[in-house]
Amino acid sequence: MTDSDEPPTRALQESLAYACRVLAAHGQNDTIYGHVSVRAPGAETFWMKPATIGLDEMTPRLALLLDLAGNVLAGQGSRHQEWPIHSEIFRARPEVTCVVHTHPIYSIAFAATSQPLRPVSHEGSMFVPPDVPRFTQTSDLIVTPELGAALARTLGSAPACFLVNHGIVTVAESVAAAVVAAINLERASQVQLLAMAQPRFAFAYTPDTVSLTKRTKVFSARSLESVFAYYRRQIGPLPDDGD
Repeated sequence: MTDSDEPPTRALQESLAYACRVLAAHGQNDTIYGHVSVRAPGAETFWMKPATIGLDEMTPRLALLLDLAGNVLAGQGSRHQEWPIHSEIFRARPEVTCVVHTHPIYSIAFAATSQPLRPVSHEGSMFVPPDVPRFTQTSDLIVTPELGAALARTLGSAPACFLVNHGIVTVAESVAAAVVAAINLERASQVQLLAMAQPRFAFAYTPDTVSLTKRTKVFSARSLESVFAYYRRQIGPLPDDGD
């Protein structure tokens, strides 16, 4: 790695660390489980959280560099078994630069109901229409390229996918959009579960045409960057990890 490579490398590592810590701060920590990856646009390698730490413990220098075959090219920690989630989505979606996989409780509970996600709140309009795809081939860990590719096919061109009885995946062309999507999918799931809590009564939700219009206003790329910047400010400076 040349000196000229260092600034963009450090920026990717810092973005990864902030992504992990923001997700943890919003209830998506699950001890050492759950992971995020970040790659430079078009790159065949990606930085990923190691397997032995929590999202809330992530720092830039803990990042592991992997290639699409799962080989660890840089870093000292152990890779997550579910690295194929990231490699196969990156392989299938060249525009994606960030993949989030977490186990948020309301999203898991909601996906288990088999009900379609409705835009009960603003957050739902970020995803619907169409409905959020559900991966049902297995609820086990995604530990092979074949399962990763199957998940990528289920995800298709969508920004998010429910892994039924397992967790969620969100993807985007920016770290900001992928992280905010994970937080918003969890909130949308929580709000709909609350609305569904009284089965005797129907609940209202935003019509598809309005939801699509709302999406462009509330969830533009610029807005998502601003939201993520706010989340970063709440985290504050990253811990000094030896620089």
